[in-house]
Amino acid sequence: MKTLKYIFIIALFLLAGNTYAQDTVRKTTRAERQEMKAAEVRQLLESKKFVFQAQYANPLGGGVTTLNGRLFNLSPNGNGHIYLNYNYDFKIRPDSVISYLPYYGRATFDAAYNSPNDNGVMFTSTKFGYSAKAGKKGNTVITITPRDAKYNQKFILEVTDSGTATLQAIITNRNTISYDGYITEK
Repeated sequence: MKTLKYIFIIALFLLAGNTYAQDTVRKTTRAERQEMKAAEVRQLLESKKFVFQAQYANPLGGGVTTLNGRLFNLSPNGNGHIYLNYNYDFKIRPDSVISYLPYYGRATFDAAYNSPNDNGVMFTSTKFGYSAKAGKKGNTVITITPRDAKYNQKFILEVTDSGTATLQAIITNRNTISYDGYITEK
């Protein structure tokens, strides 16, 4: 009976040690995966050839817009966080910037609703300024200033090491809007 008790105690210690060893291996691989993802994101940003995929739109004023004198709430729960279910993106290339993003919010001048000129934040620019710098908490902040896109003044893209990003669009004739999403290679 004593030998059975000793075998049980030894097996218990071996099992506990094995579980601890597996836990440390899993933590190191998670850290390695995070570092690999951060290196991949840095490489994408340095190549200046990536795509920001927008998942949510965050209009200034909480997603409330006026149409024909009536207020409409565009977000389902009233917080201004609008889910985008189409392939809205902002493509950055070394020689061009291509924006295909929706707009929710107020226009201040020269933008009639439902007109051929009212097409969201959609343009192609070949003359633009591009500057990247380190931001808070290790994020990278990229500022893009298109010179040949009417009313589109500045775009500020803040990218984390994991690839999630926020794009803020500053437009002359409309309220500011931001988009949440991630960057990818395309």
